[in-house]
Amino acid sequence: MTDQPLFEARNITKTFGPVRALNDVSLTLFPGEVHSIIGENGAGKSTLMNIVCGRLRPTEGQLFVNGAEVQFHSPLEAQTHGIAIAPQEINLVPHLSVAENILLGAQRGRAAAIDWKATVRDATHYLHEVDNSIDPRARVTSLSKAQQQLVQIARAAATQARIIIFDEPTAMLTYRETEMLMDYIRRITAEGRSAFYISHRLDEVRDLSHRITALRDGVHVGCIGPEEATREKMVTMMAGRPAKVGGHSLRDMSDRPTVLEVRNLSRDHEFEDVSFDLREGEILGVSGLIGSGRTELAKCLFGATRARSGAVRLDGKDVAFHAPIDAIQAGLIYLPEERKQEGIFPLLSIAENTALPTIDRFGGLLTIRNREMMEEVGKLAAQLKAKFNSLRDPITSLSGGNQQKFIIARWLMRDARVLIMDEPTRGIDVNAKLEIQTVLRRLTEERGLSIILISSEMEELLDVADRILVMHEGELKGIVDRRDATQEGLLELAMS
Repeated sequence: MTDQPLFEARNITKTFGPVRALNDVSLTLFPGEVHSIIGENGAGKSTLMNIVCGRLRPTEGQLFVNGAEVQFHSPLEAQTHGIAIAPQEINLVPHLSVAENILLGAQRGRAAAIDWKATVRDATHYLHEVDNSIDPRARVTSLSKAQQQLVQIARAAATQARIIIFDEPTAMLTYRETEMLMDYIRRITAEGRSAFYISHRLDEVRDLSHRITALRDGVHVGCIGPEEATREKMVTMMAGRPAKVGGHSLRDMSDRPTVLEVRNLSRDHEFEDVSFDLREGEILGVSGLIGSGRTELAKCLFGATRARSGAVRLDGKDVAFHAPIDAIQAGLIYLPEERKQEGIFPLLSIAENTALPTIDRFGGLLTIRNREMMEEVGKLAAQLKAKFNSLRDPITSLSGGNQQKFIIARWLMRDARVLIMDEPTRGIDVNAKLEIQTVLRRLTEERGLSIILISSEMEELLDVADRILVMHEGELKGIVDRRDATQEGLLELAMS
């Protein structure tokens, strides 16, 4: 790396009304460098990166590219200076093809006569730099969320930017896709291009970065190199306190009664002949790479899709859910991985979001008994140790971890028997993640709740699950007791 920064942010402050999201933050980025930004949810990471890429303008401070001061009024202006972002939130045109999304606005040929052959060829080149398993002609609606995330990264790569911002790029990815992305980032930095990298996965931050900057409450806490970036050091910088201790004790669940029995369940083109049991109070982890059929299996159990064959028994009774409402009424609940798009109602308050499925319990003659509803939601919030200002505040005012706690509370009010959780800690910082895991463990012990936990993070499954079910390309490859499970063993099953 040279002595001259490729990019510099100097004394950046950003306020939103009375809220100071960033306070006098400075950082640099050198050619060929990966500079990671870490911090708890709400620390100001995304706000800072949105200023770098032109989505936001700083209230105070200056930006420099190659030593010259710049002012960005839009992401397009930032792109003209060689800066692009692969955002955390999916932002693709769903009914266009992968290739059209990657080169949207930059199609080859003239405006009146687009050269589609050249467009698809060039888009495929950028796509295959990141992942070679996605069909560039496929519609975005046919892709999984993880594949859509990879397409967004390819779109950023297609700008040929000298600086790419990766905002939680691996949150949806499994081990294989993450390794491919890491290889890609190492290749572009070896060519002299640079990256800002944001992730809650601290191990990959340490392995990938040249420097690591920590933010806390909008303030620059410090910058360290990977050689001193132990997990404990990074968490202490982020949170101002040592990391909470993870890893839960082993439990013998073999004598617990069976709550859910799945026998030879199949659905065309998604999964085939899947069988397993879920015991009372058990956390059954589900692992597998993208396309393994994990989410498809969960949605089928929930009644969102129909199985071709097979049988499901809940509490000893045969069930056939024709719609999610049937599953909900029977006490089987599915929490989707897309919390913001499918899990919350952003215009409603915290209390309304929590009580919505049971709102009939609080109905008066012409009004809702708000005090009674608030009291019940408040009791569950205390049980789950959720942090909030007022239950009347919009749910979007909460951090991701606390949103997840209230979504769990929503279904505890419905007396859920089985909770299927799809990537419940995605995009949540390390301490909030441990809080959620502790809540889940406590619910299984105190309420007898049975949980199916789908996660791309093997470390999370090894920490919290009692057994781990591994899928590959729609097939069940094995169920491993946690005491016998290793990350290497699970990965071998997932890729076999």
